[in-house]
Amino acid sequence: MMKEMEPKPETFEDMDESGLCTVLSTIIGRATEAAKALLENETVQDVAQIGEEVAGAIKAIQNIRKVASIPTKLFMRKYVLYCKGVIEIPLEKRQKYLAELGKEKYNRDGAFLLNVIQKIEEEEKVPLLPKLLEAKYDGQIDDVEYRRLVILTGKIMYSDLLYLKDHITADPVALKNDADYGLAASGLLVTAGNDWGGGDMENTIRFNYTVAAKKLAHILFGTECAYLPTNVGLTTVATLQEATEMYNEVFGEPNTPQQE
Repeated sequence: MMKEMEPKPETFEDMDESGLCTVLSTIIGRATEAAKALLENETVQDVAQIGEEVAGAIKAIQNIRKVASIPTKLFMRKYVLYCKGVIEIPLEKRQKYLAELGKEKYNRDGAFLLNVIQKIEEEEKVPLLPKLLEAKYDGQIDDVEYRRLVILTGKIMYSDLLYLKDHITADPVALKNDADYGLAASGLLVTAGNDWGGGDMENTIRFNYTVAAKKLAHILFGTECAYLPTNVGLTTVATLQEATEMYNEVFGEPNTPQQE
């Protein structure tokens, strides 16, 4: 009698984008803290503790990781890190978000997120992404801001994000090191003006951290910074109207007889 073959585990190639979104949706909508440790286990034993749907989602993740190629294993490692971070968000928030979002919109958001996770090269940044998701839940940022900040987090070096946490300020700054230049290249530092009295005549250009930079620092690391820049020490150029008014104060308005 021939031995009955066990069903082949679903591979990453078999599971399409929609399948991964469904697994993530189950984690977001149903997984509790008890499921977090099981994400790294090879088997799921206590189904009653986490529920059948969550157990099925974790089993799908485990099956993919068992048979995956190296690139897929690297992706799934980041995927699991994201799922762990999501579980730390209170379940009530997650369930309310899914209910308000609807399946069609969630699938678009899920596809967007999977694409970002796949492109991230430093896995230390992955646990930061659920913090942005929770900020959207809480109304700190809208959907457009959320997507922008997620993309920025994916592209900026992790060391530069840590630099942002420790150095962000409302005052103008000069570009002094690679981290400054990296943040400027990412659009988180923008030209503010010139500081002619700073003592360094070869580097008078000053930059301000953008609102996006300040929101990132606050959401990811809890760093507070005033959104309005101080522009301390900057030389500003007068507008045409201001220049005209100053001229008229000194020389009088054109075609106006001078008093003797």
